[in-house]
Amino acid sequence: MITGTIKNKIDKLWEAFWTGGLTNPLDVIEQITYLMFIHDLDDIDNTKSKEAIMLDLPYKSMFDGNIDIGGREVDGSVLKWSVFHDFPAEKIP
Repeated sequence: MITGTIKNKIDKLWEAFWTGGLTNPLDVIEQITYLMFIHDLDDIDNTKSKEAIMLDLPYKSMFDGNIDIGGREVDGSVLKWSVFHDFPAEKIP
């Protein structure tokens, strides 16, 4: 059973989705999964970048350049979790 701090964080997250208009639990779980995946991609990219710098090896980030999203070009660097996680909803690409 989940108790304490983790339960409070989960409750706040559910409340944020609920007030944002997502009331179907399956939709909420889907969105949380996407966010966790994006967070992990950012962590992996940052780790590989640091390793490349330490070993003096070339490294091209998966977030470099422009990326096509739904027919529009978006700067890949704004898709990193560390960049967009504090953006207001209207600014998220």
